[in-house]
Amino acid sequence: MLSLDQLAILDLYLWFERETDVAEVLQVHQSTVSRQVRAALKTMGLRLDAGAVHRTVLGDTELLEAERGVHQLARLRGRAPLRIDATYSSGPWLLNSPPKGWLVGRFALPGMARPLQLLQDRVIDAWVGSYQPDLPGPDDPEWWVLDLLREPVQLLAAPDHPLAGEQRLQPGDLDPFPSLALPPGWFPQTEQTLKAQGLWSDPVRMQRYDPSSWEGRCADGVTLTYGQSLTEALQPTTVRLDWNLGLITGEA
Repeated sequence: MLSLDQLAILDLYLWFERETDVAEVLQVHQSTVSRQVRAALKTMGLRLDAGAVHRTVLGDTELLEAERGVHQLARLRGRAPLRIDATYSSGPWLLNSPPKGWLVGRFALPGMARPLQLLQDRVIDAWVGSYQPDLPGPDDPEWWVLDLLREPVQLLAAPDHPLAGEQRLQPGDLDPFPSLALPPGWFPQTEQTLKAQGLWSDPVRMQRYDPSSWEGRCADGVTLTYGQSLTEALQPTTVRLDWNLGLITGEA
């Protein structure tokens, strides 16, 4: 059996992926985090997957899953802080003043698969996502999804882009310009919709959101990207183009 504190340190490490972040949140030394993570893994007979992109444990996780179920119930009963994370765009607005009794993440989880896996594993208790086309549907038996906001996805570019200010753009108008693409599989339905329009052509290599790798790429005056009101407010360096992407996004 693991104590609440010991399992919390292990799961916070899997969530934040940096010992320094865990140490900062818990106000302990980094060496304490490292020691407790090793001890928890040893107790469970598990090990970290050194080759994985994200912090992942290897071995028989049946006991760990059972422990997490008990510990999540303890959090729900107020014995420890509940855990919530959000996308880089929704977090600063919706979780700027976190509710009492909640521990808030770093707003840096990539794509859909990683946050949903952390929810499924009971590492976190809630997540504010911004990608309705790829979120589980309202009838999905495994998830409870509450829509908070819906709005169209916008095609964006730098203010000095050749298409900025142009009206009634046609498909051929977009062809000469590269458009950003997240890693394959992050948002499958979104990816499919944009590729059908000749977009999503310039792959970006990143595991966590970095403005220099996304909106910042538009500073070249030719690259196209995508966003909505919250992302535009965070990075007001782009303008909307007169193009209907046919995508609805928002917060949920």
